[in-house]
Amino acid sequence: MGTHENKATAIAVHTQAIPGNHRDALAALLAPGFRNHDVSPGSEGGAEALLATMHWYDEAFEDQSVEVLHAVAEGDLVALHVELSARHTGFFRGVAPTGRRFRVREMHVLRFAEGQEAEHWCVRDESALIRALAHPAPVAVG
Repeated sequence: MGTHENKATAIAVHTQAIPGNHRDALAALLAPGFRNHDVSPGSEGGAEALLATMHWYDEAFEDQSVEVLHAVAEGDLVALHVELSARHTGFFRGVAPTGRRFRVREMHVLRFAEGQEAEHWCVRDESALIRALAHPAPVAVG
């Protein structure tokens, strides 16, 4: 598989499989021995950790949508800059459901092996997300 196919797969994973909570589709796109470097303390870093995060987000947020702002591929690596939007309908990091819609940006770096995601790194600003859920943004008047 080439960089173009890897980039297309990365985009499909992050815009369709994960926000749709499609466990089987996501599992089929992960390489044997997949390593997720973005895990909660006490979690293992395999495919189950990524699937658990996907399920956890699905329980907390409805109407998830991911827009790819930038996608760059080189060799076996793909970098995605995405914006997640959703509605807060379940508990998330101790914040009770607010029903609020929010947007948050994330960066993902993925390493591919034979057309499947072999490693995943993510940077997301969860503190900004918690602030957006707990304190609505001021409404501009005028």
